Amino acid sequence: MNTPELNRDLLVDAAWLADHLDDPDLLIFDTTTLLVPDPELEYRVEGDQDGYLAGHVSGAAYLNCQDDLSITPHEFRFTLPEPADFAAKAGALGISDNHRVVLYSRTQPFWSTRAWWSLYAMGFEGAMVLDGGYAAWVDSGHPVSTTPQEYAAATFTAAPRHDVIFGKEDVLAVLDKPEVAVVNALSAEQFTGSGGMAFGRAGRITNSVNVPYAEVCDMATGVFSDAATLKAMFESAGATPDRKIVNYCGGGISATLGFFAQKALGYEDLALYDASMQEWGKDESLPMEKD
Repeated sequence: MNTPELNRDLLVDAAWLADHLDDPDLLIFDTTTLLVPDPELEYRVEGDQDGYLAGHVSGAAYLNCQDDLSITPHEFRFTLPEPADFAAKAGALGISDNHRVVLYSRTQPFWSTRAWWSLYAMGFEGAMVLDGGYAAWVDSGHPVSTTPQEYAAATFTAAPRHDVIFGKEDVLAVLDKPEVAVVNALSAEQFTGSGGMAFGRAGRITNSVNVPYAEVCDMATGVFSDAATLKAMFESAGATPDRKIVNYCGGGISATLGFFAQKALGYEDLALYDASMQEWGKDESLPMEKD
């Protein structure tokens, strides 16, 4: 039996990045974004420019996942913009169709996969995620900088992959289909409705299964689980490569870890419910269940 491997054209390590640091077509972005608890809003979204300026991969620019790649303001935070607007945002960051991009986070790794998913959903093929994020870079002794970096504006062509961007009607349409697995990326407590932050109603989308994001990728180290572990984890939940997998979470962020891991495992038919539970949990007309 062949041992599964993750696609290293998508998930790169610090040694690879160090070897390619000076490639003229390579852009690097610190994607760290902050979620600040808020009693009225559940959480506020803030940039982390100060953290970036305190130290970043040498040559890396800063990317705020909300302001730079989402509709702001919007009822559902982190909502993917329309193609023309996304193209303008990506181009302003300096990303062109011919670039390769490495994305990393200094905190939770799902910021880098959210940025990766946004680019992938808009047709971009050249994005990669740094396994272990900034900590892995520093621990390996590679160069860091406190000097801000900005890339020259470029032309980005958006070619949206509509089949990977799901809205609530798309999710409703597949809930009873045996060939589709709807995967909740939140904690087991949030999935069962027994604890943790609830987005409106406690529990989960009816007929969905649970693969917690913190088991896909270690939140402390930012290192992804190995391919064999990931494959077993998804398949034990019924998220098998022969089914369409629809990933969701609270706000379309942490579920991108699962989407990215599935893509790196070679899964072909994937989607993300972008608004996720911030929309579904608050709409009483949409079916939910809990244990």
